[in-house]
Amino acid sequence: MELILVRHGDVEAAPGLCIGCTDVALSATGFTAIQRLAAQWIGRVPRFLFSSDLRRAQQSAQVFAARFATEPLADPRLREVDLGEWDGRHWDEIARTDAARYRHWADNWVIQEAPGGESFADVVRRTGAWLSALLSSTNDDDVVLAIAHAGSIRALLCHALGLPPARAFALRIGHAQASAVVCRNGQFEVSYLNASRFEAM
Repeated sequence: MELILVRHGDVEAAPGLCIGCTDVALSATGFTAIQRLAAQWIGRVPRFLFSSDLRRAQQSAQVFAARFATEPLADPRLREVDLGEWDGRHWDEIARTDAARYRHWADNWVIQEAPGGESFADVVRRTGAWLSALLSSTNDDDVVLAIAHAGSIRALLCHALGLPPARAFALRIGHAQASAVVCRNGQFEVSYLNASRFEAM
């Protein structure tokens, strides 16, 4: 199975805003960037098109859905990390008004949940559950496209490649960028990461 992971386009939000599960929409430039990426698709039509159920991912998925004449399958397991009480606030404000909890979280983000939210380890577990279910329902020659977020894509790649979660930010995942892995005999290998166009296998 070839799994292609695309991060949604840029969003309508002020710089420095904490955006986890805050349900913001794509910006005009984000929509255009996704359109440009989708226009460069090469190879076979995906057997499945999955998406996070957050609006910015759904809007991005609809661009690909129009290209492939299919409907995206929304799955909350592909959501961005839930930042709980901090979601939708400015990071500067959080660091100033909730300094102790913010510092503790910043030093232990892999295993420490944001207040009322989840840890990165939680995201690895839920995206890993999605990936396991996907592997059980696909064939070796299937192509699967999933539209998700920087956090959930990093978590999926950590799970698939056996990377320590603490190394997740070594993986650059830009808006409207594509990454691909292939599973052969139960083992994943990287085809490309954070690319502005799709690459032939």
